Amino acid sequence: MSIDSQDAKRRREAGTSLGQLGVVVVLVSISVIFIAASLAVLITNHQAAASWRAGGRHELPWGTVASTAALVVVSWRLQSALVAIRSNRFIQCISCWRQAGAAAIFFLFAQALNVRHLAALEGIRATQTLFLFCYDLLVGLHALHVVGGFVPLVLVHAKLTRQDYSSSRHDGVTFTVQYWHYLGIVWLLLLGVLTWVG
Repeated sequence: MSIDSQDAKRRREAGTSLGQLGVVVVLVSISVIFIAASLAVLITNHQAAASWRAGGRHELPWGTVASTAALVVVSWRLQSALVAIRSNRFIQCISCWRQAGAAAIFFLFAQALNVRHLAALEGIRATQTLFLFCYDLLVGLHALHVVGGFVPLVLVHAKLTRQDYSSSRHDGVTFTVQYWHYLGIVWLLLLGVLTWVG
């Protein structure tokens, strides 16, 4: 191996480690926001039990199951895309990537329906109770990060269609998959908080 190719390899490895460090910093920063919001909801629930929810209402919207399933599909298809690109199966990778994007759009649609359904469940007291506000806070915060996740989805998709990635160089794919796996885990934790206070 020539000195030039060894230097290029070292630069690539350094870029990968710096890129991974950047992803970790972003995810830790976002985690602080979600932890703070979750703690605020738990504290509010504890201190304002009387005005928390309309009487007799304890369930989450039925569409929560559908939206959770959609995020599972997003993670599954993105992971499949990552496995495919590691074997230079470009067509399969792009197909999985598009399926993940469609599932992510469905997730946002289901969440919008969930918010609307929950407001109907709460009835006339929806504006007088704190649960709906806290539900909207956590779900909205997560939805913002899902919308933000479409940026790398679209950018990486464009690079995939140009075959800019390969089995030896696919950092953008890896980092995007990590971000969406992270959003899935965060959603499950938020769902736990909402179930606890619901």
